[in-house]
Amino acid sequence: MVPLWTFGLACLLAAVVGEALEAGGIRMPALRRKEVRIAVALVGVVALVLGLVAFRAGHTSAESGPSPSPAVSTTASAPAPSTAPTTAPTTTTAAPTNTPTPTPLPPTPTTVAVRWQGTLALDGDAMETGWALDSLPPSRAPLGDLGLSCLLTCDADELSGNALVAWTGSGLPSREQCVELLNTQLGNRQLDVQDGSIGCAGTQDQRVARFKVLSANGDRFSLSVTVWQLP
Repeated sequence: MVPLWTFGLACLLAAVVGEALEAGGIRMPALRRKEVRIAVALVGVVALVLGLVAFRAGHTSAESGPSPSPAVSTTASAPAPSTAPTTAPTTTTAAPTNTPTPTPLPPTPTTVAVRWQGTLALDGDAMETGWALDSLPPSRAPLGDLGLSCLLTCDADELSGNALVAWTGSGLPSREQCVELLNTQLGNRQLDVQDGSIGCAGTQDQRVARFKVLSANGDRFSLSVTVWQLP
């Protein structure tokens, strides 16, 4: 079943282009008349808005953990003192030893392999508007995990995705740094970028990705992308 937002996006693309096209598994005929294109664009906007609302509602859930168990008292009654005579035991004092206590080794971090690494292009004029990063290799998608921010036209110098966070540290972030960044900061659907911008992204299937903007020219981008496997 085709998602509602995909149908809406296909309608918008067909209304803008005016030619027959196929997007997201939906075939749209050529729209020659202006009034027909306007009507299809309105239908696309409504479907896209309803689809995004349903998408957000389906991914909101509350999680709660079990309540901690009450502590159990282990206090025992003291034994009654013995009245029988006792014999003083013979004690032998052992010589102290100087054996050093071994230092525990730090835990070894789990290494997660790289799933895919390469360069991806985004171009609003060529309808290359997004990439699904869970595919191997990544596949084109109307929106995807990393793509352009488009409605009737695509915004300049802006990326969109499921969860995007800018990296402001030195060098390129590791997977662990991206995980910490995505867990401590609220991921954005849209992110303003420029040449050299670096960020982390979360995919639809909970994978972690890193991207660097190699070039940005309006709604045309060249991105260096790394996607890691699930741990």
